Amino acid sequence: MINVAPGQVQADCHLIEFPDGSKVLIDIADAADAPGTALAFLQSHKIKHVNLVVISHFHKDHYGRLKDLINSGIKVDRVACNLPASRKQMDFEHQSTLLADWDDAISVLRFLREKQIPYFTPRAGDRLIEVPLAHGLVAALDVVCLYDGIHTPIGETSVNDTSIIVRLSHGPTRALFTGDLMSPLATWLANSNFDLAADLLKVQHHGAYWSGPDKFFVRVNPKAALVPAPKALWVSLLDKRIRDYLSEHHIPTYVSGINGNVTVIMTAHGFTIQAEHPK
Repeated sequence: MINVAPGQVQADCHLIEFPDGSKVLIDIADAADAPGTALAFLQSHKIKHVNLVVISHFHKDHYGRLKDLINSGIKVDRVACNLPASRKQMDFEHQSTLLADWDDAISVLRFLREKQIPYFTPRAGDRLIEVPLAHGLVAALDVVCLYDGIHTPIGETSVNDTSIIVRLSHGPTRALFTGDLMSPLATWLANSNFDLAADLLKVQHHGAYWSGPDKFFVRVNPKAALVPAPKALWVSLLDKRIRDYLSEHHIPTYVSGINGNVTVIMTAHGFTIQAEHPK
């Protein structure tokens, strides 16, 4: 979890390195008040090639540095993304937040075509990356589910609920990335047959109270949680319900705006977490 929200504004950026050296970015953005942090981190770690970028959904605090990433000279093989089925969803949200911008999203896809970088919309159940391990195990990145905001089990949704939800696994050890999943769809998923169980949870929507019911967290049953959020948001009333739930259930929680860059090392036997700024 790259700390791209060191100030007052939220953003998401996660870097995954597989045992064979393959690299994946899940979201590539930095906060409006911390421009350049995502790219600076990647360059400081000498990242020159990214095999896959997964844009969870088309809000700028999740995809806003994709063009900069490519223009910097870092090679990107392909991009997984999920454009909402209707422009009206983004136009409606654009009235209240500049994070949703249909024209900008379309310009990003045009840019990818110009750069001849393939992009695609995955399907639930797709395996995006698979790396063989010893003893017949694999490290993999799988799509759990995604919806287009119109054709969903709960009717029309916000852009947040078009998030591509993916699961990273190293043998039996799992991490669930939830984008900006919100309560309506999270509630439906909590009552669904989808396999949501994970040892690690990237908490949806920066930990805001509307990110889902307690039952969703019960279904995931994480042993640790990662929250890409600035400190001011995490300690605010907006995040209080999720903050209290994780605390009351003794789930170790790492917040980018507090703990800085957070490194998780996953193995077939579990995981370890190293924070730049331990509590």
